[in-house]
Amino acid sequence: MTDPVKPSPSGLPCPRCGAELPPGVPPHLCPKCLLEAGLATGPSEGETATVTDTDPGTAARGPRAPGVVLGHYQLVRLLGQGGMGAVYAAEDLESGRQVALKVLSHKLDSPEARTRFFREGRLAAAVNHPNGVYVFGTEEVAGTPVIAMELVAGGTLQEQVRTRGPLPSTEAVDALLQVVAGLEAAQQAGVLHRDIKPSNCFVATDGTIKVGDFGLSISTTARAEPSLTMTGTVLGTPAFSSPEQLRGEELSVRSDLYSVGATLFFLLTGRAPFEGKNMVQLLANVLEGHPVSPRVLRPTIPAGLAQVVMRCLHRQPGERFKDYAELRQSLAPYSSMAPTPATLGLRGLAGAIDVVLLGLLGLAGQVLVRGDLSLVFSLAAQRTLGGFLSLVVVPGLASLGYYTLLEGRWGAGAGKALCQLRVVGPGGDPPGASKALCRALIFVLLPIFPYWLISWSNPNLIFEFSNSLVSFAVGNSYSVVVASLFCRARRRNGFAALQDWITQTRVIQRTALVTRPVPPHPEAPPQDVATRPTVGPYHVLESLGRSGETEWWLGFDPRLLRKVWLRVVPPGCAPVTPLLRGLARAGRLRWLAGRRSPEANWDAFEAVTGQPLLRLLRTRQPWGQVRFWLTDLIVELQAAMADHTLRAPLTLERVWITGDGRAKLLDFPAPGLATTPTEPAEASPAASLTAPLAEARAFLHEVARATLNGPGPRTAGPQQGAFVVPLPLRVRAWLAKLPAADTLETLAAGLKPLLQAPAAVTRARRAAIVAACLVLPVLAGLGFVVGLQILEHVQARQPERMQLGTLLQLRSIWPFRSKGGARVEDRWLALYLAGHYRQVITNAETWVDPFVLSMIRPENRRFAQQSVADHPAPTPAELREAEQALRPYLAMPPATSLLKQPWFPLAMLVGALAIYVALPALVAALLFRGGLVLRALGVAVVRHDGAPAGRLRLIWRGGLAWSPTFVIFVVALGLLRPLGPLWATVPPLLLLAGLTVWSLLLPERGWPDRL
Repeated sequence: MTDPVKPSPSGLPCPRCGAELPPGVPPHLCPKCLLEAGLATGPSEGETATVTDTDPGTAARGPRAPGVVLGHYQLVRLLGQGGMGAVYAAEDLESGRQVALKVLSHKLDSPEARTRFFREGRLAAAVNHPNGVYVFGTEEVAGTPVIAMELVAGGTLQEQVRTRGPLPSTEAVDALLQVVAGLEAAQQAGVLHRDIKPSNCFVATDGTIKVGDFGLSISTTARAEPSLTMTGTVLGTPAFSSPEQLRGEELSVRSDLYSVGATLFFLLTGRAPFEGKNMVQLLANVLEGHPVSPRVLRPTIPAGLAQVVMRCLHRQPGERFKDYAELRQSLAPYSSMAPTPATLGLRGLAGAIDVVLLGLLGLAGQVLVRGDLSLVFSLAAQRTLGGFLSLVVVPGLASLGYYTLLEGRWGAGAGKALCQLRVVGPGGDPPGASKALCRALIFVLLPIFPYWLISWSNPNLIFEFSNSLVSFAVGNSYSVVVASLFCRARRRNGFAALQDWITQTRVIQRTALVTRPVPPHPEAPPQDVATRPTVGPYHVLESLGRSGETEWWLGFDPRLLRKVWLRVVPPGCAPVTPLLRGLARAGRLRWLAGRRSPEANWDAFEAVTGQPLLRLLRTRQPWGQVRFWLTDLIVELQAAMADHTLRAPLTLERVWITGDGRAKLLDFPAPGLATTPTEPAEASPAASLTAPLAEARAFLHEVARATLNGPGPRTAGPQQGAFVVPLPLRVRAWLAKLPAADTLETLAAGLKPLLQAPAAVTRARRAAIVAACLVLPVLAGLGFVVGLQILEHVQARQPERMQLGTLLQLRSIWPFRSKGGARVEDRWLALYLAGHYRQVITNAETWVDPFVLSMIRPENRRFAQQSVADHPAPTPAELREAEQALRPYLAMPPATSLLKQPWFPLAMLVGALAIYVALPALVAALLFRGGLVLRALGVAVVRHDGAPAGRLRLIWRGGLAWSPTFVIFVVALGLLRPLGPLWATVPPLLLLAGLTVWSLLLPERGWPDRL
């Protein structure tokens, strides 16, 4: 302990700044100096300065030099100094573990300072997460309070930026995502950090970022705590503190989000968002100023990433991200995680949606302008500048504007947004207006160019050659050119089309960063701990069971207010090896303390939430969770094989699944199991594994098979048949390679892309399948109805032309009788046309009308003109004879009369479903082992054991899926005929709607799958 510091009489000046000291204040605790120390930010550092020790006796009384032994700690080197003390790299002489030892400053030693110092340790200890600095314990050593923490040997993010300069954007985002993970765990534990900055983000040797220094943190469950951590550190670090924190207001997680944004700003630019020549100017800038965009300082930063930073730095807390999850999703597109390229099926579906939407909007706009849909189509026959502008220029410019605005600014139009796709540039941002316009010029104008090049001189060319190969090629030129744009698209190049190559853009699936669940809020400390029995410094709460001669207890650390696992072993049991004591990886359990003596033999380990893997095997575990467990085990096995800490045998009893979904590999059977085998001796190292790689592969395969298959005997069998549950096909391929992988690195590389891929068929994906299947039927039905309405309008304005077209269609549609190679009705039809429609046929304007040309084929047009020529003056008797012969056909109601039937739209929908969905689904099942929509959306149909379904099974499944609808339609049509056709369409549509709802509620197994 230090000698008490004598108070200063009133009126004496501070030996450092010369200011007059208040009565009773020691010389080295000048309020002005302490305030400056708490606010001080150097011109480049932006960090809180430390107070110079002006008491010449303090340094002699405190441990300062490397090599000094403080209790059972030997100080190795000074790591840094903060407001409450110094942090040293030290060795725990009792355990041999390397730690970071924080020592309370002697000049600030007081009961209040000790309370706050130990509170810091408790708050930090509440955060047990791979991205948080772990606290081993707090104690008083030689009368000095110390906190023993995990030693993170890679320095801080601030040191990395000072050494290397601003980080690449992907590396900076990757680092910050780890910081966010650590802070989110702290928030869930009820801790608000309040001092996030680059110097408090530590870098481990494996690249893991860990959040530390909880000296200014507060518990969100006890907001009545004092706001000051210690005298002189009122505001934290101003350059990284939010405006509301500097104003002393009550803080929330959005204040920490501000500091996170300031930290990212520093990583990207090498400087803090605000700077000032002095403290007053700095505070004014933070409180009243607006930060410059990081792109101003470094233009290569993606614009979207800069917007994320600026949103974090908004002065109003309500304008920032609402929580860490929202920030994480916004940062995900700019991380190093490889984006998933959009498949050709998804791109085709998105493009079709855009084309249909633009067509409908264009049609609606033309109707609003023209007032009549028939007039819109009449413009196609007019070789005028107005018609060209109305039908070509305006729709073309509208399409270009649509893609340029939506894809350039937001990365997606309506089609891509619905299909969860986005267009990005090289940096992950939306491509911008220039690149989006270039893309649109290629895939909007290029496909229609051949058609307009050929048909511009004669807009009716397509009708005049309706039966020729040339007309077919011209009519399908759009599809041919679109297909040619994707001729080089392959999976290996991200399905890049021509427009992607030229503009250096790509279409990717929208990033969905899959994260593990946040562990539940820690339980409240147990009551009456002091009355419980003790093991070393820990209080015993309850028994966790026995394993041979080893007994397990759940203990409680009264200093850090957290639970521990206590293992009591018989005398003579070897202690935990030094290698295992020093392990500090997320995949292993941390050893905290232990003792071997005639009186006591015990070890203390961190107590983690969750349960043993064997308990989870009572039910099948979803692949969405198992993939993370396998990742954790692979990473740990790699590290353990490298540092020779892997112990035999590798069994399922040694796997623990934590509350946040992480798998830990224990060095002993998990506590709490009903029956556990005898633990191996402590000396059993990995060297006892005869073939570590082979045993690791077999162990991983057994973990995967046991978790995915669920309860039941786990017998050996063919590797292809080891997994008898539905799994994504790419997952099955990876699992099939697992037992024979060359290295664990190969397994990890193959598993990495599967971590973000869809793990199951979700309701949203099933809804997309249903919507995609309904697109064509609905559009076809609407198109037919709209077409009939157009015909009705045209028939009202030009009845003779429409009647002529209907009569000539009889030659192609209805079965005329033949006699001697000639159709009998042709003579009567020729007489009838010559007698009733001579003026229409001889009128040249008739044959430039697009409606007439679309209805009358060239051969029928020649037949009509030849009829007029062959029968210049038919007699009344010939006309009566012709009318009598054609009476059955002339009595047929016009097609437009169907519009007046209330059942017609529903019947069109049922028919369209049969034509555009049911029949193609059966054909696709035979040819491709699945429907085209399923393949486009990345969905496969498998058997109950997970193997891909065969073609015959898929055909049977498709028939089973669609047959009830059409059977009920036919039955209802017969039973409900007296009520009218409308009622016959209602039952099948209701059944179809009910089955659709069923498939959405059970997305992975609809009723055909279950049958």
